[in-house]
Amino acid sequence: METHASAPVPPDGKAPSACAPSRLSIPNDPFYVEPTCRYAAEVAHQIGFDAVLAQQISAGLRQALTSLLRYSFEPGEKALVELVCERIPAGLRISLRDRGLPLSAGDPGSVDVGSGADNPLYGLNDYFDEVHFHNRGPAGKEIVLCKHLPDPSLAEYAAACALDTAEASDAERPGAPAEIHCTVRPLKASEAHEVSKAVYTAYGYSYPHEHVYYPEKIAELNRRGEIFSVVAVADNGEIAGHCSLQLWEENPCIAELTQGVVKPRFRSQGCFARLTEYLIETARTQDLTGVFGEAVTAHPYSQRAALQFGLRDCALFLGLIPATAEFKGLKRGGFAERGSMLVQFRHLKVPPPTPVFAPAAHRAMIAAIYANLGITPDWRSPSAESDPQVAEASAMAVKLSRALNLARIRIDRWGPDAIDILRRHVKELCLHQRQVIHLLLGLADPATAVLAQRCEELGFFFAGVLPCGLPSGDALILQYLNNFAVRYEALQTASEFAARLAAYVQKHDPSGP
Repeated sequence: METHASAPVPPDGKAPSACAPSRLSIPNDPFYVEPTCRYAAEVAHQIGFDAVLAQQISAGLRQALTSLLRYSFEPGEKALVELVCERIPAGLRISLRDRGLPLSAGDPGSVDVGSGADNPLYGLNDYFDEVHFHNRGPAGKEIVLCKHLPDPSLAEYAAACALDTAEASDAERPGAPAEIHCTVRPLKASEAHEVSKAVYTAYGYSYPHEHVYYPEKIAELNRRGEIFSVVAVADNGEIAGHCSLQLWEENPCIAELTQGVVKPRFRSQGCFARLTEYLIETARTQDLTGVFGEAVTAHPYSQRAALQFGLRDCALFLGLIPATAEFKGLKRGGFAERGSMLVQFRHLKVPPPTPVFAPAAHRAMIAAIYANLGITPDWRSPSAESDPQVAEASAMAVKLSRALNLARIRIDRWGPDAIDILRRHVKELCLHQRQVIHLLLGLADPATAVLAQRCEELGFFFAGVLPCGLPSGDALILQYLNNFAVRYEALQTASEFAARLAAYVQKHDPSGP
């Protein structure tokens, strides 16, 4: 078998362009490990990594390849392993793909194949900034290794493969002249493939909701009512954009405006605004209490669009978007590291009155969020009855998002063992390299006011409030960052309150300024 590579490093020594990955296909023979590692180190050097970091990349890849060959194939079995090196805005992404023995997973985000040399993923975070595992079904499996360049100025490289990311992030700049008329209507099942094409046109293959790349899944989710998709159709019949309404799984009386995408050539024409307006009215007819969206902080435009429709800032989710996210059609908005999202909410009807037991340390900021949302809360103070020592056994749920490398923990009932259970969950999630953990606490529960501080002692810190985020009422959201820091100076906000919220979150971030 031959080794082969496409799109090699140019002879002039310049770094490879974005979206032009090189591929090296090697036999599953340990003989090829060293040449492959030298190749990756040379690509890293050409991109801009110094000799020390290039050798670190080579050493990490050597460990990954050696373990992968040992784990995936039987002695004497003949197969190929593909190595893909790609320049990304943050630095270098290396993907190892094979069709050998699958990695067993107890859940969509955890990998359990033993430890040490028997585990292809073991210890790789000592060499790389991000390590991801993807199960590719009949196509096998993939291990993705990302190393970030130390110079943040190199983030400007993102423009070469620009792509706006996450939910409503293709929003046009407010006030742009409308030149193309778009009609918004519900998606037809036969048009699902056009949505996938639109997502690819705007996002490549980096959009975090993977089902958008499967037209049959889009159609099925709409058929089952799990999402409600609408499309913006240009006068010539072309689908210019898409957005959907998805009930919030923690409390379906509110819904998220999500999967918003507008093809680059239709941006700044009012399509996104019409999609948003249509879905808000749809949510109102469905008697929902409210809607919310998550806007990128790499630029202020999507935030401004949401503000125009009455959505107000209420939480800041740090590091939610992987640094490997790509952008198309925008000169600005790339991420040099994991990107952050601003949560914006709008009530569609007056919510039922629920008590609010706010932790004393955050009561002033929580009051400011409520004021920004136009809500007068029913403030309460905890009493002796809120002591978890006399409560029932703890109850909490953990949900995972592989695409975002996110875990969400929801505490349904505080018990005397709640903090110990939470500590164990955090340890396990960190060992499985979940980079962000969100903790949802019910503000209607008196114990929240007492025990939120204990959660912060574990490393959680303030993110904000999601109205009606839980069946019991509003949710206080704390966040945990697994061994990475946020550059707060890179956050862009569109409102004075969002800037105030970001400053408050930074103040309470245990990683410090």
